[in-house]
Order: sequence, then C-alpha cells, then structure tokens
Amino acid sequence: MRVLLADHGSPKGEAWRPVTERVVGGESLRVLERPAASPGGAVLVLVHGFEDGPDTWSPLARRLPAHLRLYALQLPWSSGSSHRWADEGGPALWLEKALALVPDRPDAIIAHSFGATTLLDLLARRPAFHQPPAVLVAPVYRPHDRPLDPEFYAEAVRRFRGVLGEGLRGRLGRRAATVPADIIEAMTGKVRERVEPHGFLQFYATLARVAELPLHRIGSPVRLVSGQHDPSAPPEAVRELLRRLPAAEATQDPSFGHFCQVQAPEAVAAHIVEFLGRLGLYEPDTEALSA
Repeated sequence: MRVLLADHGSPKGEAWRPVTERVVGGESLRVLERPAASPGGAVLVLVHGFEDGPDTWSPLARRLPAHLRLYALQLPWSSGSSHRWADEGGPALWLEKALALVPDRPDAIIAHSFGATTLLDLLARRPAFHQPPAVLVAPVYRPHDRPLDPEFYAEAVRRFRGVLGEGLRGRLGRRAATVPADIIEAMTGKVRERVEPHGFLQFYATLARVAELPLHRIGSPVRLVSGQHDPSAPPEAVRELLRRLPAAEATQDPSFGHFCQVQAPEAVAAHIVEFLGRLGLYEPDTEALSA
C-alpha cells in the first residue's frame, strides 16, 4: 500500500522533486529525486513493491546521509493501478524502462518486496545490463523445492493478502491500533476487490518463475535485509538466495516486518550505510565535512 506522509523530505528538509515522467502503453513511469546536500555522493535508486509507491521510501530517505543522491521510481504496479501493465511486458522490462529514465548511472539499487524480486529478474536475465550492488529489502522468493501445486497457490494467495493487509496497517500508522479489526478487514477487502483480478496474477507469475532465475549471472554484491518471521521472505527462502547468489550476504532482524523500511527506517538505513561503506560508496568523514 502507498504510504502517505506529511513530511516527504530528506534529513535537510528537501522534498522529493519530480525529474521526469513518461507514459508507455498507457502506464506512467516517473522518476523523483532527493537532491544531495553536496556534489560527489553515490547515486542510489529506490524501487518500490507491489501496490506501493515512491512515498514508501520517505522515512528511510530522511535517515540516509544527505550526501547521497536518491532517485525514487514510480512503476506500473504502484498503488491505484489497474494492474493491466503486463499487456505491455513483464515487470523486469518495465523496471529496465524506468531505470533508463534516471539521469545518473546508479551506484546501487535498493528494492523492496516485489520490486526486489523484479530487480533479481532484470539482473539475472539481462547480463548486458549494468549490474550495480543491490540491497533487497524483504524480497519475495519461492525456494526451488517448493512445487507449483494447489497448496503453494493457496500459500501465494495468503502471502499476497498478507502484504496488502500489512501495507494498509502501515499506511494507517498509529491509528491502526484504534481502528476496529472489522473496519480494517473491510478496508482491506476494498483494496482486494480492485487489485486481485489482475494484480494477483502478476504477483503469482513472478513468484512462480523466480526459483528458475539464473542467479549465478549476478556477480555484483547483494545485501538481503528482512525479518525472521516475514512470510514473504521466510528464512528458507533467504538461505537459498544466499546459496544461489555469488556475492550475497543477509541481515535478518526478528523485529522487522515486511515493510521494515517504514516500520524501522533507522535500523534499515544503518544496514544500507554499512553496506555502502564497505563497498567504498560512502565515507562518514565526507558527510561530516558537507554538513
């Protein structure tokens, strides 16, 4: 679900700024920017998940160093979509088109949930594509030994609805604790009425084929960030991703939910900054000098 926040700014108060928008096949692709506080910082591109949007990154952006240049994408599977975008191509193709609109070559890509899985697809199936380091936040993944049978289909439905429900509660924020459960269920039902006819088919198709991706082709460093009890990124799935990705490492925090970039942005930002630092993409001394 899209998170609507009053404060969309960076640590120094800047708002997300539109960079470019292009309509392709009736779908709008947008790039927004949080300008860096000083030149020379690494360029990060942020890729949102299913039924989400650029605003979901605002809590994280406020906690990432101001020296970094951030670009947030709005993709066809954003909140409010009819989810007929697959008529014009799969999610990896849409992500490739959106990345082509970013004015600077990314030094790293941060992607969440369905967006993280789509990034894996793009990196694995298009070897000629620039492969920057990546942080995959709560990636949706199906282990190779899970057959595509009715039981898995039912599990996929539960995963999909669970993500919609958790996203809605995240959107409500603290108000969620005061809203009766039946009201939240009714609100979730309204979202499902709009999303499921076409959206779930795309979600399931991505989940079904992800175990067959040639992940050995991804040679760039990858950091996996997830919770230990997130059904969309269960421990067995993370373990298999670690085995199959040549240069991967994982951080699993028992306190993280599926939308940890919203629920625990400071902790997620710390993992990202530490990862960037080890890759030579961020130096704390540079940030201090630019402050």
